[in-house]
This record gives sequence, structure tokens and C-alpha cells, in this order.
Amino acid sequence: WTVTIGTSVTSIGQGAFSDCETLRGVTIPDGVTSIGPNAFRDCGSLESVTIGDGVTSIGDNTFYNCRTLETVTIGNSVTSIGEYAFYFCLRLSSVSIPDGVSNIGDATFRSCSSLVALTIPNSVTSIEAEAFYGCTSLTSITIPDGVTSIGEATFVRCSRLASILIPESVTSIGRLTFEGCRSLTAVTFLGDAPKAGEEVFYEATPTIYRKPEAKGWGDTFAGRPVKLISEKP
Repeated sequence: WTVTIGTSVTSIGQGAFSDCETLRGVTIPDGVTSIGPNAFRDCGSLESVTIGDGVTSIGDNTFYNCRTLETVTIGNSVTSIGEYAFYFCLRLSSVSIPDGVSNIGDATFRSCSSLVALTIPNSVTSIEAEAFYGCTSLTSITIPDGVTSIGEATFVRCSRLASILIPESVTSIGRLTFEGCRSLTAVTFLGDAPKAGEEVFYEATPTIYRKPEAKGWGDTFAGRPVKLISEKP
């Protein structure tokens, strides 16, 4: 069954529809401003969600373990997406994060194993720990210029990710960020060498490319060889 929430509703509370195993579709109207934590957690048959333009926040664990969720339309008014919001949404292949979102929280898209590509808007300044952990189908991702930090274990086991460009705004990369990214061959940095955590490239073997004028670089970075961008194949 599907649910169209009435226009008089202004918020969806914590756990409002959790464990609704027969729920397949939800349309959230523009009048709703917030979706509480765990609102649709463990809705094992949920396939599609449309979030109206009035919603500004999606709570922690909102779509946690919605294994059959395939499509999500997020309204342009959303500014925050909580931790584990789309954790284990196994069939979610694409998602558009609206401008205005400033942070991608811990494990927001962890284990979204069908997620192929993602564009992060320029409003985002930080990507927290494990945000894309286990996104095994992810082949490309665009990190905008405003991001200053990438959390630990962010891209662990993104086994199809072949290359990634790190903007000059990034000043720190957490430990184990690219662990197990076995297809990763090139990481291009546009700025000075960032602070790196331990074993950033554990079980990954990329070549690092950097601009000739950038500062702080040596012959290696986090155990991987460093070359100039002009040397990139």
C-alpha cells in the first residue's frame, strides 16, 4: 500500500512508520517541515519516497534498512540529512542531494550497494565517517570545492571507484578513508597536501597526482607514490 500524507501535517515524528513491512510508497507534502529519527526504519517493502519542498531536515536513521527503496526525490528545502539516514538501502541507485545541505553525516549512505554515482552540492563542507562505506557499485563521485574534511573510513570497500578528485579546500582526510578500494588507480589533489590519518589507502594502490605549485608534498603521500598532474596517463 501507499501513503499520501495530508496537507495539514507539519511533521512526521520519531518512528512514525517504522516496521511497516507492507508500505511501498510515500509522498510527503510541502507542509511538512521535518522527518523525525527512525520515521521509516525497517520498512522492508518501501520502494519510492517523494519528499516535499517544505522539509528542511531528515532525521537520523530515517530510512535505515529500507532494503527495497529504489527512488528518493528530496525537496530543495532540505538542509540536513541525519546519520545512517539511508543505511542499507540496497536498491537505491541514485540520489540527488539538494543545494543547501551542509553536511553528510556518519554512515548516511553506508551499504547502499546499488548506488552508482553521486554529485555532492557546493553547500556541503564536511563528509563524515563511513558516509559511503560499502557502496560497492559507486564508480564516480564529485566532491565540491567547499568540503574541508573527509571523515575516516568514508569510502571503505567502494571496490569499483577508479579515480577521485580532491579539491584544494580539503585540509584533512581521516584514517582508512579508501580502505579496500581495489580499483582505485588515481587520486588527484588540487591543493596543498592535507593532513592524513593512518592507513588512508589500506589495501588500495592508487598513484597520487598533484599540482606543481602545491605545497607540502613529498615523493609519497600516505604510503603511495606522488607524481605531477602532467604525468597522469
